[in-house]
Amino acid sequence: MNQQPVNLNHDEFQDLLVLGPECRERFLISEEVPEMQDYDLHLGGVSVLQGRYQVGQKAPDLHTLLFTTAGRGRLSLPGRQLAIPPGSVTLLPAGRPFLFELDGDDWHMAWLLLRDSGTWARLREHDSDVFQHDQVWALAPLMDSLYHQSRTPRRRPLLTLVHELLTEILSQQSGFSRLEMAVRQLFARLEAQLHQKWSQAALAEEVHCSVPHLNRVCRKLYGQSPMHRLARLRLQRARELLAHSNWQISQVAQRVGYPDAFNFSHWFRHQTGVSPSRYRAQARARHRVD
Repeated sequence: MNQQPVNLNHDEFQDLLVLGPECRERFLISEEVPEMQDYDLHLGGVSVLQGRYQVGQKAPDLHTLLFTTAGRGRLSLPGRQLAIPPGSVTLLPAGRPFLFELDGDDWHMAWLLLRDSGTWARLREHDSDVFQHDQVWALAPLMDSLYHQSRTPRRRPLLTLVHELLTEILSQQSGFSRLEMAVRQLFARLEAQLHQKWSQAALAEEVHCSVPHLNRVCRKLYGQSPMHRLARLRLQRARELLAHSNWQISQVAQRVGYPDAFNFSHWFRHQTGVSPSRYRAQARARHRVD
């Protein structure tokens, strides 16, 4: 393994990828898990590293997160160097140079690249760091499971759990207020409760705030009202069920909160331009081609 000086200056960093033949990586990409885009997740993966391994960037445009479960890594930053031990989270905000590498016989980790968008933009305000967090032991296996289920309908609930844990891990670093964190967690939970008849008042009650306050927080976090956010989640789930299940249209409608199949079909056509049955036929035709 190439050795790097401990005290690199800012100008000494460079874009670098050294991946030896003994390294093994499994990737989570948005083409296979399109729901990642809903959470501003650009790319993810699970890595088992041995031999030669180095990754460096001088001016990254994404936030990088490493979740170490075994072995050790080493992080070089301008003027300092940090150990990356098991059970740790490595936070590398966008725009700041870094170099991380294997430090020992092996290194087991999961990792995520977050878009520097409204959801995660506040991470830019924080320094690069390595810190311990108990949820590393839960998040890394979930990402491994998500990789193996990436082509099945199970990927959405698994990704929802990944997002919940990620939100918890980054709660202090992200700079979100307590209410903003509660709203983010609420909409993550709603993915499993879309069949219920939600109102703005009911959503506000869940996070113990007024309806106007909930509206302000939702527009800040998502750029849309609570009910528009809920409608988007329902549309995403309806598309998944139509494409990947054999449920009748009426069953899909009930699952996403529309007891009446006619009203659901009218709403779905208005949102997508095609009927649910036509959407299902098109999705299955694309799957056969792929």
